[in-house]
Amino acid sequence: MPTPDQSQDQERDPVAWTAFCVMAVCMSLSFVFVKISLEGFTVAQSAGGRLVIGASFLVPLAIFFGDGLPLKLWFWKWAALLGLVNLVLPFSLMTYGQQSLSSNVTGAMFSLIPLITIGLSALLLGARISRRKIIGLFVGFLGLIAISEPADWITTTGIEAALPMLSVLGAVLCFSSAAILMRVVPRVHPLSMMGGSALTASVFGILPFQTVFHGDLPPLRPWIGLLGVSILSTTIAYSLRFFLIRRKGPVFLAPNAYVGIVLANVFGVLILGDEITTAMMIAFPLIVFGLFIALDGSGGMKQV
Repeated sequence: MPTPDQSQDQERDPVAWTAFCVMAVCMSLSFVFVKISLEGFTVAQSAGGRLVIGASFLVPLAIFFGDGLPLKLWFWKWAALLGLVNLVLPFSLMTYGQQSLSSNVTGAMFSLIPLITIGLSALLLGARISRRKIIGLFVGFLGLIAISEPADWITTTGIEAALPMLSVLGAVLCFSSAAILMRVVPRVHPLSMMGGSALTASVFGILPFQTVFHGDLPPLRPWIGLLGVSILSTTIAYSLRFFLIRRKGPVFLAPNAYVGIVLANVFGVLILGDEITTAMMIAFPLIVFGLFIALDGSGGMKQV
């Protein structure tokens, strides 16, 4: 059983918190970059290109900085499962949803990931979640409801937005499930597993991505979006996510829901020219307050 000093050192883990900050920025930018990529690519081309380009970066990283790609059956079984649940399905569903939904709404829906992950952790991993953390997450969730402006979904988009929202919700469920899988996967270097899963996932992206080269190539801006989401999100953010889940547990990532939604809206305003709405001004204080409560008043996010 760890001593209080050891537990305190774990909570103050500077490596984990630095990785968390980099992951939050890169992951928040993904919503903007996906939206930009869709200016010149179809949904299939954007999702497929993200899988192929992401693998082209992750596989060399696994070889040179990880433990390579082990020629073991158990490794490739887990790689294939994670490739499907963590990459192929959520990337496809999210890209489809972002055709119709703004990056702000998509980012808000993605902030449900820690709430679902916490429930799955308690159900499947036996994690004990403190009451204060649950209250903090609930307060932050109220901010997410405000920033996503559900009234607009009903009055302006109606049934037309149902499928995109269900698609994004499906991606959220995939990522939450992947967080649990990452926790129980046999011990392996994070870059190796990410490289293996990206390689298996890229098989599903080759055919749709190669259609890009059948006609006139898209202009530079969509390519920047595709490369941005492939490098910053697929390569960097998801590798760090795997690393943090293995190091600290899936509940440690809970603050990313609130940090991420703030960053997603800031990047949306700065890069895509999104407007600062009244809902954003109401939601941000709730989000920050919810995060403060979830920090248990200690300055460090506890796992339980």
